[in-house]
Amino acid sequence: INKINIEFNGVNTVFFCYKWCIYCCRRHCRPNSGRVDRGDGVQAQFIPQILDEISKNTKKNIIWGFEEPENSYEVKNIRKIRDEFLEKYSRNKQIFVTSHTKEFLSIKRKFTIQEEAILNNTKLGTKTKKDAALKNLKIEHSSSEVSIYRVWKNENTHGSSFITRFNEKNNGWENTCDDLGIIQEARIIENLQESLDAQATELENSKLSLKNQKRIHDELNRDLQNELKKSLSDLKSVKLKIEEYEKPILYVEDKINDIYKIVYLKVKEIPFTIDNYKQVFIEKCPFTIRRAEGAGRVAGVLKMANTDGYDEKKVIGLFDFDNEGSENFYQLKKGENWDDIIRGDKNTCFYKQRGQHECFYGILLPIPKRHEHLIGDIKNGDLAGLVTIENLLSDEVLLENKLVDPKKNLSIEYLKIKESAKSKLPTLLIDLDKDEFNDFVPLFNKIERLFKLDLQ
Repeated sequence: INKINIEFNGVNTVFFCYKWCIYCCRRHCRPNSGRVDRGDGVQAQFIPQILDEISKNTKKNIIWGFEEPENSYEVKNIRKIRDEFLEKYSRNKQIFVTSHTKEFLSIKRKFTIQEEAILNNTKLGTKTKKDAALKNLKIEHSSSEVSIYRVWKNENTHGSSFITRFNEKNNGWENTCDDLGIIQEARIIENLQESLDAQATELENSKLSLKNQKRIHDELNRDLQNELKKSLSDLKSVKLKIEEYEKPILYVEDKINDIYKIVYLKVKEIPFTIDNYKQVFIEKCPFTIRRAEGAGRVAGVLKMANTDGYDEKKVIGLFDFDNEGSENFYQLKKGENWDDIIRGDKNTCFYKQRGQHECFYGILLPIPKRHEHLIGDIKNGDLAGLVTIENLLSDEVLLENKLVDPKKNLSIEYLKIKESAKSKLPTLLIDLDKDEFNDFVPLFNKIERLFKLDLQ
């Protein structure tokens, strides 16, 4: 076995290279030697064990150089050798491994029970104290540190090598190594495999008969396959994500957002039918709509602790001008990075803007003159309001189609939409004339102006 004595950081070090070991194994496993000829995978599995045994008989620092230890291994054995490198061989030695497989590229540090106890010990209040306690652990109670690097050559720089370290705390790896296309996918697959392995172990340790174990295993596999098929075949979530990045986002309170889509198409005089209005809206509308399902949830989106990941996105949260909506809009405070100033007016939408962001707004429904008596003076703290999105339709339409119940708040009479009626709106709205939607025009004008769509 070839070993090289080198000086490493001033310390006498022994460097082992596994390829010489492979040569030795092949030489002694030839058919002519009278021994049984073995495949490369069988031969290679003994190399780490041999190197580990040799490493025990020296007081020098040990470094291994291991090129593609997964070669000639089945997937299960690749995971096995990976875990041996991580949890056994690297505890007391430095190991350099080159690899192209997801099993090694997805590798991450696995803290021991003793380390977890220290990290979760509230009595060790500072990082310094925890680091000191970790350092004092015995080797067998310490986990191996893991670093992943990408090394490549660039023809434009005369073939010199470049090295980039994968750091899970920033986007440097993704930005530099997109062409690998494996790290995140590998993590997902490996996490899934760990879950499957845990299930298998639980079954093996149970007191069930092998027949019942197989039944449960088959049921779990069937459920998993159904979920995977559904995830892989259903492109809806992918399309929604693409749409979010391509278009500004309007968050609304409603569980059913068809009214916004149909009204927008009516106002813009875009042809559609009851069967295709959703697809036409996606194709023709320059922004997308997301259902927050409640004024509090719209406010929750707008009041997120930070807007990381939203730097290039445009967001508007739309509130009904009822008591709940006006209160949540009003409570967008300066302390939460929101502008205290309420801009605009009741007829063309009041709005607020979040600071440190070019396009992050909260807006209230516009109030037609016929409904001005239904709202309070919000700029002076009167948060009363009785207007929802459906009230922008004429009272005649709402009453004739039995979509509302007449209500009275003190001396003020108003129409309250029936929850059960909202699902009827698409069929109803599609047959109405464009003029029935005039009170919606200020809303979409404001949305387009804040999204700066009128400038495009």
